[in-house]
Amino acid sequence: MKSSPPDRHILIFEPGSVGHRLTWLRYVTEDFLEMGFKLTWAVDFSTRARPLIEEQLSSLLPQVSVLSLFHENGRWRRGGKIRSLEECREISQAGEVFLNEFDEVASGVLRSAAVGMMPPPSLCGKLSGVYFRPRFLTHPRRPAGNMIKAGGFARLCRQGWFRNLYFVDEYLFPALWKNDASGRFHFLPDPWSGDFSFPAETARKRLGIPPDRIVYLHYGMGDRRKGLHLVVEAMGTPAADPRMFLLCAGRISDDRHLLDRLTGLEKAGAAKLMNRYVSEEEERLCFCCADAVLLPYIEHYGSSGVLSRAAAAGKVAIVSDEGLLARRVRDHRLGLLFPTGNIRELRQRMNDMLDMEPAIRRRYRDASLRYAESCSREAFRKALTSPWRS
Repeated sequence: MKSSPPDRHILIFEPGSVGHRLTWLRYVTEDFLEMGFKLTWAVDFSTRARPLIEEQLSSLLPQVSVLSLFHENGRWRRGGKIRSLEECREISQAGEVFLNEFDEVASGVLRSAAVGMMPPPSLCGKLSGVYFRPRFLTHPRRPAGNMIKAGGFARLCRQGWFRNLYFVDEYLFPALWKNDASGRFHFLPDPWSGDFSFPAETARKRLGIPPDRIVYLHYGMGDRRKGLHLVVEAMGTPAADPRMFLLCAGRISDDRHLLDRLTGLEKAGAAKLMNRYVSEEEERLCFCCADAVLLPYIEHYGSSGVLSRAAAAGKVAIVSDEGLLARRVRDHRLGLLFPTGNIRELRQRMNDMLDMEPAIRRRYRDASLRYAESCSREAFRKALTSPWRS
């Protein structure tokens, strides 16, 4: 690691450990270390989360200092998130703070700022981070709470609380510019990383998936918000078409009925379940072996790394027609859309894959690979670090 000037010390705040949290913590840490920053993590280092951090981020632990955001009794330092952040900054003496997911504190901080209750003064001008779901920017008037948050956000901007705030929605910036007089707001792509160029035949052989099927991948948490139950209904039990094969990778919720349906598909030779944490290598094999990647999300707000990975593998995406993901699919021609929650239309899009002409598949593949360049690990690194170099 490069030597760190004493004034180049960042405290990275991340109390979460599931989903994309630790992946993004790794990316952000790697890139700031490469720039020569000294880093301290303020994380959940309890007996519940510590094993996950040590397993997934073991190579980075020797290069950073670590503070726990919680006391041994499980309570936040000083009784709350923003106060815990303040105490960790004081202990570490970091000159900057970076919230790996600003959403963790956004609601409380923005609502309080709207009525003049500002964050701890020591954080003024030092707040940086990634804001994933700023709903008040896309829906500024409804519900009423969004108006309050918009007012608080504007006040924080006027008073100079933010250093560098990143957004993963490229379409937000017209709404942001009115609050950004000094270039504090930046677009940060939702990245993919690694080799997604395995031949489908190789990937299927390694995962034990039949070579002659049309494979649909549902990747990530299997709860109802992610629409896995819609996929099962669209597939049918047994599968409506013997050419269909569902690959379900990631932890599935405790929905016993859903698990029973999936198990039925698996026993019928129409599905494979990987109901567990999936390694990075397995993740790439899953995307490479698929013909289509399913994102049948319900009321999903914001970005998704699943779409970025599908693009990196050159796969057709089948996506609910709502929000940011649908706009990206439409604008960049990444795949097929269907009305959110509509099982019949989802089944039709899945059927469209069965007899899709090779030339059409190639067009989707070419468009996906072009889009993937904009959200690569390298594109993420450039977008994250550029504001800190000026």
